[in-house]
Amino acid sequence: MKWFESWFDTSYYHALYQHRNEGEAAKFVDTLISYLQLKSGERVADIACGKGRHSAQLAAHGLAVWGMDLSENSIAKANDLQVGGAVFQVHDMRETFPQQGFKAVFNLFTSFGYFDDPADDLKVLINMCAACAPGGYVVQDYLNAASVIGSLPQSAECSLGGYDFKTKKYRTENHIVKDIWVRDGDADLAFQEQVRIFSQPELAELHQLAGLGIVGFFGDYALGNFDDKMSPRIVVISKKS
Repeated sequence: MKWFESWFDTSYYHALYQHRNEGEAAKFVDTLISYLQLKSGERVADIACGKGRHSAQLAAHGLAVWGMDLSENSIAKANDLQVGGAVFQVHDMRETFPQQGFKAVFNLFTSFGYFDDPADDLKVLINMCAACAPGGYVVQDYLNAASVIGSLPQSAECSLGGYDFKTKKYRTENHIVKDIWVRDGDADLAFQEQVRIFSQPELAELHQLAGLGIVGFFGDYALGNFDDKMSPRIVVISKKS
């Protein structure tokens, strides 16, 4: 079993990342909706939606949202939000999406680059392109590895949700890896996260190979200019012809 098939379904994952910045997520969604000029009632998708925090913000603008994630636990938590205008479904983003015809497809917060085979990353973008209506947009928000690598390795310890965590983040040749050790009562457990290192030109090539035309690259959640060494994020906006 791959790391992403088990880790996201654990209570430890949800405890470790319980303090997401909801205000930042809301502001980012506001900025994207304004930039894309999305209108109430239009259909959008949130790919690898997790517990639905971005989906909820999209639905709050009157958009009809389809959110999907591989984690049954995350989808259950998304459904618990009881967000009007949003429907959530367990689905593997490497497989053809059962819903199509979206005005915009969102893939946010580095929910990409999980796979051992880089062909799977391209497959995901091909699926996102196929799910767009003609003229629809794909929005991908990914970490800017160039701005992160210089600070690695990093180690940390914390206690959250009744668990004790130790983490170590480092790079390998092609990935940024995070080892996670959990103390749960008398039990010691180990998990790992990893995402592939993509440069801005590599992401551009993937979008183009998937049949998408690049609209723009941005370096933060305010859609500021992208700087390879300084920007914290790579936000790619592309369009289906």
